[in-house]
Amino acid sequence: MSFECKQLADLDTLSKSDPQIIIYTKTDTNSNWTEIGKTEIVYDNLNPKFSKSIELDYFFEKVQPLKFVVLDVDDEKGKIQDQDMIGDVVTTLGNVVGSKGTFVGKIIHPKRKNNGFVIISAEEVQDLKQDVIFKLSATNLDKKDFFGKSDPFIEIYRPSNKDDGNWVMVHRTEYLLKTLNPVWKPFTIPLNKLNGGDMLRPLKFMVWDWNKNGKMDYIGEFTSDLQTMVAKKDFAFVNEKKKKSKGKYVDSGVLHVVDIQLIKQVTFLDYIAGGTEINLAVAIDYTASNGDPKYSSSLHYQNPYEPNDYARAIMTVGEILLAYDSDGNVPTFGFGAKMHNGVVSHCFNVSGLPQPEVRGVEGILQAYRSSFVNGVILSLHGPTNFAPVIKIASDAARALQVSQEDVQAYLILLIITDGEITDMDNTIAEIVEASYLPMSIVIVGVGPADFFKMELLDGDDGLLKTRNRTAERDIVQFVPFRDYKKAPPEALAAAVLAEIPEQFLQYMKKHKINPRPPPTQEQIAMMQQQAFMRNMSYIPQPAGPQPQQPPFQPTGQGYPQGQPYMTQQGQPYPGQPQPYPAYPQQQFTNQPPQHI
Repeated sequence: MSFECKQLADLDTLSKSDPQIIIYTKTDTNSNWTEIGKTEIVYDNLNPKFSKSIELDYFFEKVQPLKFVVLDVDDEKGKIQDQDMIGDVVTTLGNVVGSKGTFVGKIIHPKRKNNGFVIISAEEVQDLKQDVIFKLSATNLDKKDFFGKSDPFIEIYRPSNKDDGNWVMVHRTEYLLKTLNPVWKPFTIPLNKLNGGDMLRPLKFMVWDWNKNGKMDYIGEFTSDLQTMVAKKDFAFVNEKKKKSKGKYVDSGVLHVVDIQLIKQVTFLDYIAGGTEINLAVAIDYTASNGDPKYSSSLHYQNPYEPNDYARAIMTVGEILLAYDSDGNVPTFGFGAKMHNGVVSHCFNVSGLPQPEVRGVEGILQAYRSSFVNGVILSLHGPTNFAPVIKIASDAARALQVSQEDVQAYLILLIITDGEITDMDNTIAEIVEASYLPMSIVIVGVGPADFFKMELLDGDDGLLKTRNRTAERDIVQFVPFRDYKKAPPEALAAAVLAEIPEQFLQYMKKHKINPRPPPTQEQIAMMQQQAFMRNMSYIPQPAGPQPQQPPFQPTGQGYPQGQPYMTQQGQPYPGQPQPYPAYPQQQFTNQPPQHI
């Protein structure tokens, strides 16, 4: 990350401020701020550009809080608390990365209004973001099979990082049956894995004869380095035992470097920097197995003092993903409820409005809480069918697929449920279909139920198959909430979202969709100007309809306001939760919501 400031408050009487930025982070939401770096001091300047940058590890699946404290330094040798504070900016690394080139944060000070802006540019360190593509063949390998030739394969090793004389295998080719002149398929190794970016680091190539019984026969080896192999094309495999025992021994075959290419490794952040958006959709289980929401034993019980498991899952996942969504509108569906017309709906708008979108995490929470008291549903019912909500999310992802030339986007469907699926075959069919689209599915299981069938949907044991069709890739991640009940939100987020970047890259590579270039300097300047005019952080503001306000409690009884639901940065979500004043039941005249 590199830094500059604009329009800083001038705290010096006879000159201008001498600004410096101190950067802090937290390891988790409950820890203290820890300093991780600082810029140099730029003297007598209200619009400084700092030359010193900092490096920070980025994790998509984590909320990584950041605080940028801007000081007017009066004494270079003095302590931080002795300097004049211009103000600070608090955000997350996800917001910085998701701001398409440049994040503009308004500097806040409790006693002043106009303190200026911090401008943060985030760029991925590219030194080791390369892949090495090998095309190798060999000739005249030693014959090892008594009744045939050899079944050769190659293993590639690098020295251990511990400098203990050991070698670590980094790749093994396929074996080729009955040949002394093999031509192996091209293969790719990340440069960092191969040699840590050191072109002169030794590499050992060993060739073996494969045997069905698992006992491999050694043929020979050689040691070189990547720089030499790029220039030289032929390397002899040598068996030292044969060399010592046979006077006329030359070699055990020759490796031919048909081609070696170093190519830039496309990363998840390359797509984010190019403007790719991550869109979120949410589906909430309204089946009767959750229990009557009026009672505290229900998984849908609305405790004013703390969020239930559904709300916690929404906050944990939504807060991370919405950093990459420019409009912040989230389609939010329910399934398994009986509607006012007597029909059990397996896909209805939780907001009760004709359109499914609500605004941000707070909009999802408000619509969810309100749905139990404003007449959106008649009652919890069942069964637990996933296929309809996956189908509607797939339709949205298919629309994204059509428009990939203009807008790069990827959809993540978050399903929160308490029970086993009752339409397993149809659900598998929809997941297989969705695996060919730009989307992933995250399932969070709440409550004590047996989630055996959910584990089957998570393709860790092999790709799903249905109706003579196999999934293109694994797109489902299932996490039982009970395993993280007592863990901090970061642990749940990591478990739920850790696989998303790899699933995203698999889709983009399969469909040959390259990242778009990051914004030009002119575009960045325009973004900055727009941010200054809005007088707030450059995080694109959501458009679209507002969700309904939290309804009045229809029982005629209010309850006291509890502690607000908190974000992972320790800030309350807007409007969370307010006391519900008494209001008579008969005032609710909502029309039945749109449903499928």
